[in-house]
Amino acid sequence: MQKIDLISDGQSLIGATNRFGRAIEVYDDGFGPLWIHRHSMGISGIVRAQTWEDAYSICEDEFFPEASETLAELMDNVLFHESFGFRPNGPNKNDMRNHGIYAKDLDGDFLDRLTPKLLNRLEISLQIEAIS
Repeated sequence: MQKIDLISDGQSLIGATNRFGRAIEVYDDGFGPLWIHRHSMGISGIVRAQTWEDAYSICEDEFFPEASETLAELMDNVLFHESFGFRPNGPNKNDMRNHGIYAKDLDGDFLDRLTPKLLNRLEISLQIEAIS
């Protein structure tokens, strides 16, 4: 089965919207296919990365919500590893507590390669531009 890429070298992922016209967060790492991260509340973002592992790491850094607990509350949590994770590159620009720990969605966490079929089923529009 041949894989069809939605983006090629010389192009950049600029944005994405859902079927209601709402923006979906995107991150373009420069090369590779597109990946879509979903959790129990819907789509958290679309990533361009060379591997699944790279894409997941980007999701941890860019899309996963910051844990709302204080550092002391987090360290006392016996289920820390099931409920939380460390951002690979530390706190991001949106983190208010600045501890670099994100909250996991215990109801579901999925990272899949974005295919034309999945793109159509989820009714997502991509904004892709040629790199000049």
